[in-house]
Amino acid sequence: MPSVRQLSQILFTFVLGALLATHTDAQTTTSGQRTLRKTERTARANWQPVRKSNLTEADAGFVGAGNSAPQTTTVKTSQPASNSVVRQASHVQQTGHGISEPSYPPHSIIEEPIIHGPSDGYVELEPIHGGSVACDAMPGGVGCGCGSMSCDGGCDSMGRCGFGGACDEACGANGWRPCVTLCLPQDGWVSFEYLSWWQDGMSLPPLVTTSTDSNVAQADAGVLGKSTTRTLFGGEEVLTDQFDGGRLRMGLWLDRGHTWAIAGEYFKIGSESESFFANSNGDPVLARPFFNVNPSSGSAREDSELVAFGGTGNVRVSGSVLAVAESELLGAGFHFRNLRACNQGCNTWGLFGCPQEFCSRTEALIGYRHLQLTEGVHVQERLTGINPVGNFVIDDRFRTRNQFNGVDLGWFYTQNRGNWTLDSTIRLALGTTHQTVSINGQTTISGDPNSPGSQTYQGGLLAQASNIGTYQRDEFAVVPEFDINLGYRLNNNWRVMVGYTFLYWSNVVRPGEQISRDLNPSQLAPAEDPLTGASRPGFAFDSVDYWAQGINTGLEYRW
Repeated sequence: MPSVRQLSQILFTFVLGALLATHTDAQTTTSGQRTLRKTERTARANWQPVRKSNLTEADAGFVGAGNSAPQTTTVKTSQPASNSVVRQASHVQQTGHGISEPSYPPHSIIEEPIIHGPSDGYVELEPIHGGSVACDAMPGGVGCGCGSMSCDGGCDSMGRCGFGGACDEACGANGWRPCVTLCLPQDGWVSFEYLSWWQDGMSLPPLVTTSTDSNVAQADAGVLGKSTTRTLFGGEEVLTDQFDGGRLRMGLWLDRGHTWAIAGEYFKIGSESESFFANSNGDPVLARPFFNVNPSSGSAREDSELVAFGGTGNVRVSGSVLAVAESELLGAGFHFRNLRACNQGCNTWGLFGCPQEFCSRTEALIGYRHLQLTEGVHVQERLTGINPVGNFVIDDRFRTRNQFNGVDLGWFYTQNRGNWTLDSTIRLALGTTHQTVSINGQTTISGDPNSPGSQTYQGGLLAQASNIGTYQRDEFAVVPEFDINLGYRLNNNWRVMVGYTFLYWSNVVRPGEQISRDLNPSQLAPAEDPLTGASRPGFAFDSVDYWAQGINTGLEYRW
């Protein structure tokens, strides 16, 4: 069955043919001619194109059948989108009864219909191309949301950015606005985050040992490699537990369009420490292991210095030992941010099945980066000798400091979807690390009846004159970092967020690698003069890599 619009078209054709036939008979009066012209003008003004897709072959045959009705032209148009330009024909050429082709004024906003092929009974309007379709103007008037049609590439058009389903910054620059004179920041942000991080553990050699057999021989007490020896501190990685810290970030936009900004940050984790303490009157055994490079027997072997021993042999000693390892990491820097792209559209996030509007920003970063890693190991013995008689306080200190300075390059991406935000940063800093290693040791002896008072000597156990000192050098280093944060907007100004950070640092020095267990006992206080045998322990730089990672939670304020 023909539609209402098709029936109207047929009726219009029939009426128009009848009127024109009456005109050709020339049997009307002057007033009748005026009525005919008025009717024709009214019909032309009310004419509208008809979709070809709604016209069946049978309908087309019905319209074209017979010679009594004038031949008409069927017009096909594309269904216009809400934001598309529509081609609309105001007139079409019809055959028969002397109606001429209409003329169009120059520079008219109305375009003629484009006819494809010979005029075989209909005129087809060319479909519209190139118009972008926003998410709220999809076919059928369905926007982004549950049950809507899937979003295609048309949704990724550039758009305006603003709070509430779009970016929190504008997409384009509207003017340069630096704070040249003393004034308050006009647009910016500040955030504080609590850091719960873990770091690459510090490797230490065995520093304190014991023997499980209380009757162990003096020569075997606390000596590595013996079946009865157990390590109490060292021999593994320490400082592997959680580190607490904080990070402060702030920035200021330099233009109204939010395309240029300057930002800075400061963070610190630590100072964290791991310690061990033991006190004994001889049972259990406490000892400090070392590798004896100049034993009286003539061949190098594992040996130990006794802190507490009450077993067989000529030595009786009681005392305590304290070992502490500590670490502190901090960083600072600033960088410039420049907007590179801003897209707007609709998408789906992970388990969130409903497409929604989003807006994303991509920014390039360039600036300066500073990192400092400070660590130390301290071992102290306090012992009282019964045979031989005397009181001893022996200290070994190993400290390292790494200071990185370099150029920081990065890429920042953020996407807003309603009140949810997801942002990530990838940075790579290139520069030099200034490495410093400090080794110090001393021994204080008192209570010797043959030497009243107390005497202090250079050197402890593993820190001796042969390696005591401060050593420095510069090494090339790279520091990549990756951050990702998920946030939720409480309002236009406040946002809560949780995220993850991973940081890597090449070529750093750490205390454990600078401790040498090789020892010539001839250097023990009071040292022999001249020294007999090799000058051990020695020093050599030993660089390793370092990483830190963890969870961060915080609050951000924007104005």
